[in-house]
Amino acid sequence: MEEYPTEIIGDKGVVKVTTDLDSEQSGEALRKAFNQLFDQGKRTVVLDLSDVQIINSYGIGKVLMCYKRLKAESGVLMVRPLDGFVKETFELLMLDKLLPVDES
Repeated sequence: MEEYPTEIIGDKGVVKVTTDLDSEQSGEALRKAFNQLFDQGKRTVVLDLSDVQIINSYGIGKVLMCYKRLKAESGVLMVRPLDGFVKETFELLMLDKLLPVDES
């Protein structure tokens, strides 16, 4: 089972997604990493998708699940600057309007 590393930077939790988000396994790994930060009280979570080449409905579904859970608790889900296919996908689905970019 894949696991994505997490780190705390100031008041933000960061999930470093290290594989493509295109399968149930990668989606589950994202959910686990996110829940780990959420359970530690982090309500600002940043997704680092810089290593992701491909994202499909599995990945998008898990990203939106994280977004909804944070929003329900007045939290924020952010992404590190995106590029390539992932950026195009986020723009196509208008997720770039939903998720602010963390420039730090």
